[in-house]
Amino acid sequence: MRKILFLLAGTLFSGAFGQTIVSENFNSFTAGNMGSDTTGTIAGQGGYYIYSGTAADFQITTIDAAHGNSLKITSGAGYSSTANTYNRFVYKQILTTATAGNDILKGSVEFYTGAATGAGGIQLAIYDATGAGVVGMIYDYATKKISGLGRLKDVASGAANSYTISLGNATYPANTWISVSFTYNKTTGAYSWTYPEGTFTFSNPGYTLVSGLVPARFYVISSTAAGNTVANQTAADNINLSFVNAATLGTNEMVASREGLSIYPNPAVDYLTVKSDSKVNKIEVYDLAGRKMNGILNGDKVDVTHLSSGNYIINIETKEGKTSKRFIKK
Repeated sequence: MRKILFLLAGTLFSGAFGQTIVSENFNSFTAGNMGSDTTGTIAGQGGYYIYSGTAADFQITTIDAAHGNSLKITSGAGYSSTANTYNRFVYKQILTTATAGNDILKGSVEFYTGAATGAGGIQLAIYDATGAGVVGMIYDYATKKISGLGRLKDVASGAANSYTISLGNATYPANTWISVSFTYNKTTGAYSWTYPEGTFTFSNPGYTLVSGLVPARFYVISSTAAGNTVANQTAADNINLSFVNAATLGTNEMVASREGLSIYPNPAVDYLTVKSDSKVNKIEVYDLAGRKMNGILNGDKVDVTHLSSGNYIINIETKEGKTSKRFIKK
């Protein structure tokens, strides 16, 4: 990845609940091109830089009414192993200094899977000033799985690198909004990644945590992989980055669901009730291997008596868009 020198400082707010680094829903942005300079030299709207492709590949647009304006990125329809010809980058410099006690870097974001038919993925991550990843989330268009990103040190070699960490086998279908969050503890090096299946913390005897990493930039990247021939489209919204401490982390953790939408009981035995402020137009049920299961919505209830015991994903579609939730069948 090309190292880019940022010219625009971010804004930081302090308070009893930590320090906000970035809070962005794009609703104050003007619909259309995010910026005009694709060389990463001149900032576009909101102080965000765009790199690679054309300005038309980076759009402020409405995916659905619930999200209002969102950032949509279109990748190139190809792949290169030696250049960023088909990859697309949006990034913003963030402040690196936290007040005493706020040693945990926390991020939350919603992303849109798009058609998810090509090879590659979307990455939502924080990098340091050297261009190395600190923490983030990745969605793979081909496998439709979510992974974590974190910096770890290989015990055998002593080398520290950014790694992709598997977060299970659950898959997330096309044209769906997914809420994710992540944390990095600068003092201990500990990570956590929260996604619809739950929260994952890293532990592996072959690797050690790396403390003291300094965040410098937030990236939204649409990358392509070998064999890709598709101009992948994806989107991001409701980006929130902050410095917090252990006391405030628990009380301010992002809820990975859209307000006004709930499912119960969970675990379920016979029926799963879906409650929404908007009319539910369609539901789909998947097992964690990505296989579609029979699922019929009758009023506000979904019959799950035929499902084997285990964990499942229900995709709920309203006029505002799609939301994924995990439930357990007893």
